[in-house]
Amino acid sequence: MRLPAATVMSFLIALFVLRADLRAQKGADFVADSEAARRLAALVDRGETFGLRGAVLATWDGKVLIARGRSDDVDRYGVDAETRFEIASTTKQFTAAAILRLAELKKLELDDSIAKHLPMVPPDCEAITIRHLLQHSSGIPGTNSRGGGDDLAAVVPIFLEGGPRHEPGTHWEYWNQGYALLAGIIERRSGKSYADFCRDELFKKAKMKTAGFTGDEPKKGQKFATGASERGDRSAVAHPYGEYGYQYRGMGGAICSLWDLWAWDRALNGNRVLKKDSRDLLLDPGLEDYALGWFVRKRGARRIQSHAGSVRGFLADLRRYVDDDGCLVVLLNDDRQPLYSIAALFESCLLGEDYPMPPKPLDVETRRSLVGRYESKDGTRLELEEVRGALQAGIFWGGAGRPTIGFVGEGQAEGRYQFFDFQSLIGMSVDLRDGAVAAIRLEGDRVFERRR
Repeated sequence: MRLPAATVMSFLIALFVLRADLRAQKGADFVADSEAARRLAALVDRGETFGLRGAVLATWDGKVLIARGRSDDVDRYGVDAETRFEIASTTKQFTAAAILRLAELKKLELDDSIAKHLPMVPPDCEAITIRHLLQHSSGIPGTNSRGGGDDLAAVVPIFLEGGPRHEPGTHWEYWNQGYALLAGIIERRSGKSYADFCRDELFKKAKMKTAGFTGDEPKKGQKFATGASERGDRSAVAHPYGEYGYQYRGMGGAICSLWDLWAWDRALNGNRVLKKDSRDLLLDPGLEDYALGWFVRKRGARRIQSHAGSVRGFLADLRRYVDDDGCLVVLLNDDRQPLYSIAALFESCLLGEDYPMPPKPLDVETRRSLVGRYESKDGTRLELEEVRGALQAGIFWGGAGRPTIGFVGEGQAEGRYQFFDFQSLIGMSVDLRDGAVAAIRLEGDRVFERRR
């Protein structure tokens, strides 16, 4: 039977779209053919100005706009969309989802006392529920952070020492160890290790093909980011705290690529991992806008579901634009970078808002000619130093306090520069004496004389 030409053409178009979508998801870096994607790609490229090391994923209307890595040192820190990063406290969303999955399996209820599922819970902590741990409202202070290892019965009384300082459910205080206790509950109710339960019930079902945890045995061909830190560099797969014990389990330690987190976003958009009622709970905020493993806030009328994380060598920020079927993932492999400023810049670009485009980077010779400490007549200091191949600037207003941190790039004309602080651009020029930089002028005629 001969098919109509229109039917054949429709089939070929559908096949082409499917193959293009698969290439987008299986390839390393990807930039869609759209104006929004090109704006985002240009922003990644300009990351050279502020020493960007990491990878960025942005999606909208359920489609990938960009999945791209950027680095200055390709041999050591080079990354792409397939590179796995440690995501630190962003792991908490997986712990929360695992608890919800156990609730679906009738293994527990969110309003159960933790004493029902954990050993050695002191009597003064029996009013704390699983939901309280999920929402950081247990009343246990965030300073209760001693303890670790694999012995759950040993760490429970240490984590809960002193009992709640506030009635459970009445006070919000971010407490990492509450998520370690949740990991213990997951293990006791599932009969599996925390990592294995997440792999079987979350990662596999979400088709997160390379997601795992610190300490995993690296497989041939897998890419792991190297995280730069003043406390010592480390691979994403290396333990930041010696082992994946309760000092870190459940609160951090997941390692994912951009494509893994895109697959997770898609899973949260359907029933593959959690049923709708469970997924709705992820968007039901408690105190301080914290739901279950996620902050849920509004930007105007737009709901944003987000969580960030920080650990030695790595920073992560994941934001989901619930009503727009969009998401933004920023994974950085240098813990000295300004994560929130970088994520906010890409968010403004993704949402079509006004944002300052970083200036073009300075060449090495120019950067080094400007490095130094400068001071104005009122005592305000300007300090310029090379950081990650960029020229970082700190303005200490009045000579003290926390500085305004930014970066310096090219200006609109020769001998002109621009100070970029992720929110604005300020013009700069230099005064030369005997061929060397003697002073720097900011817009508004504030003059900083060179001191060293």
